[in-house]
This record gives sequence, structure tokens and C-alpha cells, in this order.
Amino acid sequence: MTAERYTAVFTGLFYLKRPREWEYPYLCMGEEPLAPYNSYALCHGRPPYERMGYEISFDDLPKGCRRLVLNIYRDLWGLQDTEGAA
Repeated sequence: MTAERYTAVFTGLFYLKRPREWEYPYLCMGEEPLAPYNSYALCHGRPPYERMGYEISFDDLPKGCRRLVLNIYRDLWGLQDTEGAA
């Protein structure tokens, strides 16, 4: 079991994809979410705001968390990875 350290809530135009007004997809991650033990969970519903600390910018997330957030975002919207494209 790993500690949940970061939560990314996908908002904005996701109202087009959510079944209920208060539901959003959100991603709970540990310090190293892409490590072999996969310390993350993608959830749908009411984000756990009562357990959240303070808001940080995307750039302040660890590199593995930023990569995972972008990958999940692409998957949610059916986008292709353009990283490294010329």
C-alpha cells in the first residue's frame, strides 16, 4: 500500500463527459506513480476535497506525476501523444 500524496481533478469541459453535475474524473497519486507498484488510482465521482491540502501548479508536481496526468488526460479525450513529434 502506498501513500496518496497528490490528487489531480479533471474539470473544465469535462461536464460534457460526466453523468452527474458533481462528478469528475480525478487521479490520486503517490510520490512516484509510475514506479513498478503503480501507486495511483483513477476515480470518478465527487473528489475528496475534505482530504485535500492546498492547490499547487502543474509544474510543481513531480515529473512522474506530470507525465501520468498528461497520459490520463489524453486517454480521457482520445488524444494521441504528440511528445517527440517533429
